[in-house]
Amino acid sequence: MKKLFSLSVLMLALVLMISGCDNEENPIVPPTPTPADPLVGSWVSEGSDVAPGLAAVSKTKKIYATFNTNKTYKVVATDSTGAEVTFEGTWSYTDNTGTTIKTIVLNQTVPTSLTSGGIFQVGSNGFMTYEVLQTSPAIPGFTVANAAEGFGSTKYNSLPLGATWIQKYVPATPATEPLVGVWLSDGANVAPGLKSVSKTKKIDATFNTNGTYKVVSTDSSNVTVTFEGTFSTQAVANTSIRNITLNQTVPSTLTSTGIYRVNTSGMWYEVIQTTPAITGFTAPTAALGFGSTKYNTVSLGATWIQKYVKN
Repeated sequence: MKKLFSLSVLMLALVLMISGCDNEENPIVPPTPTPADPLVGSWVSEGSDVAPGLAAVSKTKKIYATFNTNKTYKVVATDSTGAEVTFEGTWSYTDNTGTTIKTIVLNQTVPTSLTSGGIFQVGSNGFMTYEVLQTSPAIPGFTVANAAEGFGSTKYNSLPLGATWIQKYVPATPATEPLVGVWLSDGANVAPGLKSVSKTKKIDATFNTNGTYKVVSTDSSNVTVTFEGTFSTQAVANTSIRNITLNQTVPSTLTSTGIYRVNTSGMWYEVIQTTPAITGFTAPTAALGFGSTKYNTVSLGATWIQKYVKN
């Protein structure tokens, strides 16, 4: 019995030793993670990002598009009257050698059945350029954009239509705060109200990842004033417009609130001092959009809309 027990222990030790050798010689290699699909997610197109053709023909002012991992999509287009149209269906795309522009096919099922085709590209900045056209039933005279000729290659009677049908999008839920960076506003981009009241000719604004900001305003006499403080932002559902609160500490203590939007061409920004409040004024809201700063309930339009380009 003792010999049998000893033999069993010896065999067990041998099995464990062999197993250990096998693990060392044939390590388990973890699977390579599948890269995230660049198209999958929710995207917003507003303002200057809306294709000129859509703005002219359909009076489109905003598009909210969602592409799902199960290859379905939902696109909600809003026109200048606030009316919405929802498009749904399935999507697929193929890569093209030598370019990051991809060819896309959309098989729409809602509100009608049709097929569209075209191209799209998600850049290193996370923004998307997108150009598609209905292909079945075909629209007489039109040919769809292709990767070889690039964006702007949608044609009518063989004539390229350029930017007419180029749609641009930003992520609906950006991975990083879109306001962070160094921005410049000068010339026609300076808000008319600032030009009139403060003789402002240029604004250099820096928003930092730690939630601090520094704004240097230069007037027509080249006199500068520096404003500093902290900021916080808040996303607003189904729009690229975001709320912002600025707690200024330099040169005086006050709070300003308003809205801003970063798209592929730059930033629109509209804020007003709210604490201490300025009698008669109310701050703009995302629901009412840019130009909704009011004085005695009257909207002031472009008066306090500040535009920036990123440096």
